[in-house]
Amino acid sequence: MSSKYPLSTLKRVLELVRRRSGAIPTLLLAATWLDAAPVNADSPSDLEGVWVTVLVAFDDPRWRIADLVCARTGCSVEGYAYLQSLLDDPESAKRSTKEVVADMEAYQRRFNDTLLTPLARQRQEEFDPSEEASLDCKPDGDGLRHQVLAPLPLEIEQHEDKVILRYEYWNAERTVHLDEENHAEDGEPSRLGHSFGRYEGSTLVVETAQLLPAVTGIPNDKPLMLSPDARAVERYSVSEDGQSLDLTLEIIDPSNFTQPFQSYRRMLKAPDWELDTFVCESITGEY
Repeated sequence: MSSKYPLSTLKRVLELVRRRSGAIPTLLLAATWLDAAPVNADSPSDLEGVWVTVLVAFDDPRWRIADLVCARTGCSVEGYAYLQSLLDDPESAKRSTKEVVADMEAYQRRFNDTLLTPLARQRQEEFDPSEEASLDCKPDGDGLRHQVLAPLPLEIEQHEDKVILRYEYWNAERTVHLDEENHAEDGEPSRLGHSFGRYEGSTLVVETAQLLPAVTGIPNDKPLMLSPDARAVERYSVSEDGQSLDLTLEIIDPSNFTQPFQSYRRMLKAPDWELDTFVCESITGEY
C-alpha cells in the first residue's frame, strides 16, 4: 500500500488524540510505557519488513497516546516517561488532554535545556535558518537524527553480515556492518556516517561515527548545529507479538550536550506497505 501524507496530517493526528481520549481516564487505558518484551532474549529480533509511524497510519488502533502526542519526530525518552507518569496519576483525571500534553512539553523543554553546554547555547543563537536543508530540497546538511526519526516509513533487511535500513525520507539507504573486526572504517565523513552494529540479546544496537556536522532539532527548542565529533547509538527492539518496534536514539556530542541527548519513537509493522518515492516541496520542506 502506498502512503500519501501532507504535513496537515499532523493536525488530523492531534484531532485523533482528542477524539480517542475525551477525558484523561480514557487515556489511561491507551497509555503504556516502554514495556514491550523481546521476542527472544537469546536471539536477534526479526526486524525484517516495513515499519510505519503515526503520521502515515494514524487511524491504527494500536497506537498509544504517547505515540500520538509525539507523532512528528518522536519525543525525548524523558518526555515519554514524564507523560506516562502524568497518565498514571489519578489527579490527571481532573485535567484536560490539552493541559496534560502542555505539561509534558514544558517538562521536556526544561529538561532538554539542562543538556545544553554554553557553546551549544551560543550555536543556537548564531544559527542561520538558511542552513536548513529543506530550503532547497537537498538532503545535504540534514543529519542522522532527522533521518532516523523521520515520520515516514522505514524498511529493514537483515543479513548475516549486515543490516540494510531503507528510508522513504530522502529515499535514503544505510548499511549497518555487523562484522566490525573485519571491516575497518574507511572513507570521508558523510551525512549518515559509518555504522557498525551488533545484537545484544534480541536488540539491534547500531553505533555511527564519521558524521558531517548537521543541523538537529531539540524538541520544543531552537535548531542546533552538531559538532564534527558527534556520534550516535540506536537501539531497535521488537515487541513480543512482533507488531511494534521500539527505537531509541542517543546523540553523543560533548561540545553540545552535557550527557547524551536521547529520543524515542515507536513504529508498527506494516506487511502490506511499500516505500513510496519521497518528494520534497522547496522552501517549506513539507511532504
